[in-house]
Amino acid sequence: MRERITAVAVLMVALGVTVSQGEWRMQVHEGPSVTEFTVANIDSLTFCEGPAEMDFVLIPAGTFTMGSPESEYDRDSDETQHTVTLTTPFHVSATEVTNQQYAELAQWAYDQGYCTATSSSLRDALDGSTEELLDLDGVYCEISFSGGDFTVDPGKEDHPVVEVTWYGSVAYCDWLSLSEGLPSAYDHATWECDGHDPYNAIGYRLLTEAEWEYACRAGTQTPFHTGECLDAGTEANYNGNNPYPSCPSGPNVGSPVPVGSYPVHGFGLHDMHGNLYEWCNDWYGGYGGAVSDPLGPEAGSARVIRGGAWYSHAQDCRSADRIYNYPGYSCNYFGFRLARSAE
Repeated sequence: MRERITAVAVLMVALGVTVSQGEWRMQVHEGPSVTEFTVANIDSLTFCEGPAEMDFVLIPAGTFTMGSPESEYDRDSDETQHTVTLTTPFHVSATEVTNQQYAELAQWAYDQGYCTATSSSLRDALDGSTEELLDLDGVYCEISFSGGDFTVDPGKEDHPVVEVTWYGSVAYCDWLSLSEGLPSAYDHATWECDGHDPYNAIGYRLLTEAEWEYACRAGTQTPFHTGECLDAGTEANYNGNNPYPSCPSGPNVGSPVPVGSYPVHGFGLHDMHGNLYEWCNDWYGGYGGAVSDPLGPEAGSARVIRGGAWYSHAQDCRSADRIYNYPGYSCNYFGFRLARSAE
């Protein structure tokens, strides 16, 4: 046993761990912060590779006009323009969550007992929930489960995860929170985010609908954050055979593409238009009137989805465009990205 302790001690010293008589002290360095632990009776260390890294962008608080003017082409009646103030800055993942990111964190959650899986379905196991999170035998799913392990189809690692339900999106948020020692944002019995107070949630969550549009617009009031037109060749993955009126046509890729394939916009985010529609936190409902930190309805039957997808016509990718679907629904054109309120 002494040889094992000695070998570990050498490794620990090399990694910033100090040893004194009768006491082990380990320092964990994360950026500029250092956390020191005193641990008794250590005789070994196990180093594990964590989930795939995810880049976040800090979005400032601010006020904007949500919705679209009546003159905007193909707008819907539920896009009533109104003034929204977001009082809390928030972090947003720069891209949609990828297959690799989802599979690695699902593996961690499965090993912790937070979910269950068969070859056909990944299901929730928190707070008594058994909701389907990911349709593993869906025609377009690029993640598989066999023998206790999740794998991603070769070449699809950086593609956005598809066949994920709204439940599967918020479960991923909670897994990431729990893996980092944060409280989960969602109650899986009621599916409320921090007691219907998402802006004050500590852990990771989905963007509220207002946060999503604010982040997408990045200070613009045009149909797209790119202006009056959206270029299918250089700015977004959508059906370029159906451009916005008076705008040029472009390519139609016909499927999702790897995240980050198109340039970032003014706030530093990729793919806010096209590639995949993105689940939002809110129940779908009407909106209007000047408001701060809007929450959406307290209950409903469908969750908001934003942004357009790879198959969409340009008008369906507009910053103000709203659609919705049942939270248990999944397909090959719905995905998600994460948010977390700034501390």
